[in-house]
Amino acid sequence: MADASTVFEFIQNMIVEIKDLEPSEIQQETSIDELGLDSLDYVEIQVGVKREFGVALSPALFEKQIRTLGQLCTYIGTAAATQEA
Repeated sequence: MADASTVFEFIQNMIVEIKDLEPSEIQQETSIDELGLDSLDYVEIQVGVKREFGVALSPALFEKQIRTLGQLCTYIGTAAATQEA
């Protein structure tokens, strides 16, 4: 099962690699907009999440529902748990 902290660690590590940031710069309260992700970064995150947790992320999530990394991690954890049930 993917809890929010496991998902956050995974996402944090991806963003550290993608954006060359320090882990301390990436917190659950960090807004997605603050990270300055481009379309290829989003695709890389989508592919990584699908591979690791089996959860597909649609671009619409980032436009309407998901504003912070914490919200993203909660969404992924919940979706992964639903698939396991």
